[in-house]
Amino acid sequence: MADRRTAVLAGLAVGLALGAARRRARAVREGGRPALGGVRGRALTVTTDDGVRLAVDVEDHPDPEFAVVFAHGWVMSRDCWHFQREALAGRATLVFYDQRGHGESSACSVDACTIDRLGDDLAAVIREAVPEGLPVVLVGHSMGGMTIMALAARHPGLVAGRVVAAALLSTSSGMLDRATFGLPGPLGRLAPRVTPLVFERMLARAAVIDGRPALKARANLPVTRYVAFGRGAGRRHVRFVNAMAAATPTEVMVGFFRDFRVHDRRAALAALREVETLVMVGENDRLTPPVHSRRIAEALPDARFVVIPVAGHMIGLERPGRVGAELTALLARARARPAVAG
Repeated sequence: MADRRTAVLAGLAVGLALGAARRRARAVREGGRPALGGVRGRALTVTTDDGVRLAVDVEDHPDPEFAVVFAHGWVMSRDCWHFQREALAGRATLVFYDQRGHGESSACSVDACTIDRLGDDLAAVIREAVPEGLPVVLVGHSMGGMTIMALAARHPGLVAGRVVAAALLSTSSGMLDRATFGLPGPLGRLAPRVTPLVFERMLARAAVIDGRPALKARANLPVTRYVAFGRGAGRRHVRFVNAMAAATPTEVMVGFFRDFRVHDRRAALAALREVETLVMVGENDRLTPPVHSRRIAEALPDARFVVIPVAGHMIGLERPGRVGAELTALLARARARPAVAG
């Protein structure tokens, strides 16, 4: 009887395990393709000089000409590069990581949520996750683009010695304290004064807000739809972005928002003049409108400047084909440049 009971329990355990495996398989497959954010490469952890643990994953290439390192934007995670991971698969070693306080990376204090720190973090990722001597292509979206600028300002030798190309997507080199978020007339003029007050009130209630994640996600959904996307955005993509935003601690969100208001990296752009550069933005971007990308392009006259019609801030999800094609072309231009020493 005991043997029979053991066999039944073992069979039940196997059945439950198989059922769980099938559920996981369905969770990461949609119509025969990986679900949004359902792909991971070889896992690494990079520890920063102030003790933050950055979650990194690497798509290795057997004989890479360079590594492409992706830096995501504010309140996002490395999952936001889903379509770019697909587009560039097999073309280079691909390195994805979660910025401090985001995704699966460890938390940090509100005072450590600065663009300078992000530049240092990116330097650590390059040194730890990219083989020595392998040239680097940097791709940054929104806050990730600011991260690249901070890297250029704080680690110019690393940029000069390793970086052969950079893509600055939907980002800004400064003057974000004037943001109107696309609001018209008096509302737009009021936004730069009111928005900081709203964020500070949210910080004061961070524990309550983060303690009710379902309510936080529901309340944030219309804001995500308005500020992050242009016309015709897919509901699945909006919910995907909203889930990443809602998962980001309020303290981290507010900390970086504070730093955006004093962010000024126009001088740092000079360090990128010697590399192939792509500057791209959505025509209807409400977070970092085209005027910000135009200023960057003016500072980098040899850069390719692209404005995507109708698209909003999340161009990698809204126009993945166009973004993938531009990044592929950037890699081709990087291949044509002389190799840099490691």
